[in-house]
Amino acid sequence: MALTNADFRRMIAGHRGAVADTLPPLTLPDRLPHRFEPCSRLPVRPEPVGPRTIEIVWAPAPARAGGVPRGLAMLAKALAVPVLLAGGLYAKPVYECHKQKSHGMLYYGTTVQMCVNERMSAKVESVQAFVDRQMRAM
Repeated sequence: MALTNADFRRMIAGHRGAVADTLPPLTLPDRLPHRFEPCSRLPVRPEPVGPRTIEIVWAPAPARAGGVPRGLAMLAKALAVPVLLAGGLYAKPVYECHKQKSHGMLYYGTTVQMCVNERMSAKVESVQAFVDRQMRAM
């Protein structure tokens, strides 16, 4: 369904709660640029016409064809947040443990995975202690 300029104005006025008279369609004087006949380069006489009316027509955008289905895009957005959150929590200990290994600061026999596990368990324990304190405070 196409929406004309006057309909659009009425819809906006109704949405704002104001009753306003719609403006008449825009009329412009007929000013044509000089046009030339293709072969002679002589000006073409414009035909006498009255003022022209310009109507702006609002129409809905056509549906997209192809691309990613809407449900799949929503699923990807919903899964991206937990993956990024878990990656953010896991990335810092991995980086720190690799950095310690490259500087030779890990204890003898300690692997990077053992270091990461130790740091992650320390994080979990600190979160559990925080939750316990908050529950006791309530």
